[in-house]
Amino acid sequence: MSEYVSAAGLLDGLRTLDTRLVTGVPCSFFGGPIRLLEEGRAGGLRYVPAVNEGSALAIAAGARLGGEPAVVLTQNSGFGNLINPLTSLVLPYRIPVLVMMSLRGWPAAGAGEQQHHWMGQVSHPWLSSMEIPHWTLDGQVPFDQVLSEAADALKARRPAFLLVPKGAIGAVPGVTEHGRREGPDRADLVAAVLAEVTDEHLLATTGFLSRELFNQGDRPGNFYMQGSMGHVGSVALGAAMARPERRFVVLDGDGAALMHMGSMATTGHYHPENLRHVVFDNGSYESTGTQLTAAGRTDFAAAALACGYRTAATVDSVAELRPALRRLLDTPGPALLAVRGVPGAAAGGRASEKVSPDEIADRFAQGLEGERRPVGGEGTTGESHAV
Repeated sequence: MSEYVSAAGLLDGLRTLDTRLVTGVPCSFFGGPIRLLEEGRAGGLRYVPAVNEGSALAIAAGARLGGEPAVVLTQNSGFGNLINPLTSLVLPYRIPVLVMMSLRGWPAAGAGEQQHHWMGQVSHPWLSSMEIPHWTLDGQVPFDQVLSEAADALKARRPAFLLVPKGAIGAVPGVTEHGRREGPDRADLVAAVLAEVTDEHLLATTGFLSRELFNQGDRPGNFYMQGSMGHVGSVALGAAMARPERRFVVLDGDGAALMHMGSMATTGHYHPENLRHVVFDNGSYESTGTQLTAAGRTDFAAAALACGYRTAATVDSVAELRPALRRLLDTPGPALLAVRGVPGAAAGGRASEKVSPDEIADRFAQGLEGERRPVGGEGTTGESHAV
C-alpha cells in the first residue's frame, strides 16, 4: 500500500499521547521510526530494544505504572509472545498500553513467507476475541482520528492496537551505523563453518543466517528456521536427545539467542555431548534493517558456562574463526562459540523460496533416520513440493 504516515509524523503522533518511551522487537515495517529513535531524532522519545515481544509489553506496562506512557512496536509473527503478559498483566491490571503491530502475512503471505500465513489470518480476530480496541492503518481513517480514538481507549484504562500493513509507514533514507567496525561478517562465519564440518547436521536461526547458509552451502542435513525466532537451540536440543549418535551444530544470532535465552539452561541441564552452539554476535537485527539488539553488555560465552555448557569461548577475528570452530567440533558438547562480528552484505533469497518448509523438514528428518519418513508420521504423504 502507499504511505499512510511518515516516520516523523508517526513519532509526532505518539508524542500527542504523552508517550515517553518506545520499546519492542524490530520489524522492517517500522524501519523509519526506529532509525529516528536510535539516532536521537525522535523529539525526546527514548527507545529500548527488548529481547522479545512479551518482555517489551511488560517494560511498557512497568513504565506506565511509573508514570511514563509507553508504546510497543512489534510484528504479528511475535504476537504469540505477547499473549501471556497481555492477558495476565495488561488486561486484568487495566494498564493502558498502546501497541503498534505490523501485519505480516496479511491479507496474504508473500512468496517464500509461508511462516507468516497463520498469524496474518488471526491477528484481527484474536484482538476482537479479547475485546481489545484495534485499528488498521490502511488509509481509510485519518491518522489523527485513529490516535484520538486510541487515546479514548487508553483513558478508559484499556490497551489499544494499531495494526500496520507493509508500506504504511514511511522510510528514512540511509543506514544507521552500529557497533564494531572490524571482525568477521556473516558470510565469513558461514564459509568457515562449511569448511570445517563433515557429517554434522546444521540448524540455522531465522533471518540472514539461514539465508546465508542456504545460498553458500545448501544440503539435506541443513535445517533453516523460517520464523520461530529464538527457538533453533531448542529444536537442536530435541534432535540431539533423540539421536545421540548424530552431531548437531546450531548457527544462532545474538538477537535470536536473547529472545529465548532461558533455553540455554535446559541445554546445559541435559548436557548433550553431540550439540555445539555458535552465536554470531554482530550487535544488530540485520534482517529487519540492522537495528540495535539489547546485547551490548552480554557475554554469551559466560552465560553458556553459567547455564551448564561444558565449554565456551569467544572470538572476534576472521583469522581465529576456523581454528576456534575446529576446537569446538573436536570438544564434547554442549559447547558454545560466540563470534563477535559485524553486519555484512545482503544474504540473498530465503531457502523457502526454492524449497518448501515441509520439504526442508522431511529431508532433514530423512537424513537422521536413514530413510524417507514424513515428520508427521502416519496419515501424512511426505510428498515433495517443488517450487
